[in-house]
Amino acid sequence: MPIYLDLHIVNGLKAREAAQAHNLDLLHQEQYGCKSMTYWVDEEREKVFCLIDAPDREAVKELHRVSHGMVPNRIIEVDKSIVNSFLGRIFDPEPVEISAEGLKIFTSPSFRILLVTSCTDPYLLTYRLGMEKANKLLDSHNNIIRKNLREHGGTEAENEGSGFIISFSSAAKAVACALAIQQEMQDAHSDALRFTIAINAGDPVEKSNQLFGDTIHLANNLCFIAGNFQIAIAS
Repeated sequence: MPIYLDLHIVNGLKAREAAQAHNLDLLHQEQYGCKSMTYWVDEEREKVFCLIDAPDREAVKELHRVSHGMVPNRIIEVDKSIVNSFLGRIFDPEPVEISAEGLKIFTSPSFRILLVTSCTDPYLLTYRLGMEKANKLLDSHNNIIRKNLREHGGTEAENEGSGFIISFSSAAKAVACALAIQQEMQDAHSDALRFTIAINAGDPVEKSNQLFGDTIHLANNLCFIAGNFQIAIAS
């Protein structure tokens, strides 16, 4: 079955109330052919995101409507491996303290800071430099980025060949990582590669039908307008 991530915007919602709602979903899920996998609750932004294995969007809506009445504001279909890459899990976090009434209560915001990189298209590099030199350059590029994201606690969410999307839960770590990559990349490839970095932040479900689609779209635009080896950071 497809996997869905939904968004609930609930004024004043607390982690305990989200845990209670999730428990009610678990009680009713078989009735609608669903499996409630986990959720993320952000008290500060008053948002909850639920990850559900379900036959279709209508089943997700009905499950929530009958269980607790909190019908989702938005539902998108997602790939669970991509969710895991961006958010770090697809099941409840462990360990979690169990309350006296048997609730798993945790605060787990899904707001992420995304570091997006862009470099010269590999096909264009091959045309300019030849396959051997282009491959060597791209391997060096990839190694520099992956070394620094590990050192700064980032997660490689996507790699499309000419750019990376790296997920952070800390803005400070994302900026530190960007500065380290910028310096090392410029030292190694100042004449051969056009390389830019952008940092933006957001929630996994907004207006786009893709996971973090709005956040990634703006970051890509920032990469486009940034100068060579520059870092562009959204407000």
